[in-house]
Parts: sequence; C-alpha cells; structure tokens
Amino acid sequence: MLSNLHVLRSSTLLNSLTTEQIESLATSSKLVTVDKGHVIWTSGAVVDFFGLVGSGFIKMCRSTADGQETTVEIVGPGQIYGLLGTIDGSGCPLSSIAVTKTVYLRIPKRAFMPIYEANNALKDRLVRRTTLRLRSAHDLMARLISGRVDQRIAAVLMILSESYGEEVEGGIRINVPLTRQDVADMTGTTVESAIRTMSRWQKDGLIQTDHHYVVLTRVREIEALLAA
Repeated sequence: MLSNLHVLRSSTLLNSLTTEQIESLATSSKLVTVDKGHVIWTSGAVVDFFGLVGSGFIKMCRSTADGQETTVEIVGPGQIYGLLGTIDGSGCPLSSIAVTKTVYLRIPKRAFMPIYEANNALKDRLVRRTTLRLRSAHDLMARLISGRVDQRIAAVLMILSESYGEEVEGGIRINVPLTRQDVADMTGTTVESAIRTMSRWQKDGLIQTDHHYVVLTRVREIEALLAA
C-alpha cells in the first residue's frame, strides 16, 4: 500500500531534504489514482502542483503541427514531472497523460517553494537532472517519431533500464513490472506487434521475462537496433 511518505522517499531528487521537510510535504500532498488515458494537464496549462509517480507510467507529449501527439518523455515510479513549470509559473510546455493506471503524489507549489528556495543542493540536483532528461527525451522522441516498431521498443527498454535497471546475473533487469500492453502504449504500437517483437527477442536470447519483469540479456545487440 503506497503512502505519501513512501512515494516521497522513492525520489532521488528529493533525498537531500530533511526528515522534517519530507514529513511536511507528505502532510500537504495528496495521492491521486488515474486510469490509463487520463489527461493530467494539457500543454500550456498553468498548474499549482507537480507530480511524483508512485506506480504506473505517465507520458509527456508535445503536439505536432498536424495535431498528432509525440511522446517526449516517459515518467515512471520515483520520478517527478512538471516541476520546472510549477517553479517558474510559466506553464507546462508538455501535456501529461497516464499511459497505464497510475498512482501519483500531487505536491502543491505553496508547500514546496519555501523548501526549494532554502535548499541549494536541491537546486543543483534539479539542474543536473534536467540536463540528463533533456538528452534522453531528445533521443526517445527521435526514435518514436521515425523508428521501426523494434527500434521504438528497444528505445523505450533502454530508457527504462537507465532509470530502473539493475545489473543481475545474465544482464540488466528493469525493476518495474511491464506488460506487453504497457510496452505497446509507450511505443505507440499495437499489443500484437509488441508481443511478436518481444517474443522473437526472447526466443533469440536478447531478453528474458519473469512475471512481467524484463531482463536485457544482450544489451549490445539491443543498442545496435537503435543504430540500424
């Protein structure tokens, strides 16, 4: 059972906060459950909160000139979204949409800003995190726009392994459960295509799956797909 404190403590960005500060945010924040497809906010919205994912996945999207949505970033457990737009009050440049059933912690700006202003370590971490996420987002967006189905799935698995990967015997385990439907939704393909691709990879030894957890067993070959 998720709690406000549990979700807050899952964030590496916030682990420079004191126990008192974490408990204060926990008291002020609210756990929210949304279904797949729920729009948390649209591009340009000015909001008075940001989110921290407890379970599930959220995609951050940008609308193209022809009205299509392009996924710029995938945000999962322990990750924060919408923080920069909340801090500077300029509005959120990206839409935020639940990819799966998702539980997130809604953290109000009024509770967070006094803590943020008094914490230089937190400010430094935010700058470094933003740089890394922009680099990952650029790569993911390029792959999801123009890549084949196998390239799009490879891109998502590699991005997730960077955030949730753990080295285990035989490869890198992505420590969040992923159904084939989750993978399909995150890559903009059909569940049948996701099943075919991942079943072929499993047969060829590129990945292993165990109770919805994916182990990347031949990482270099998966990376090679991205360069093909």
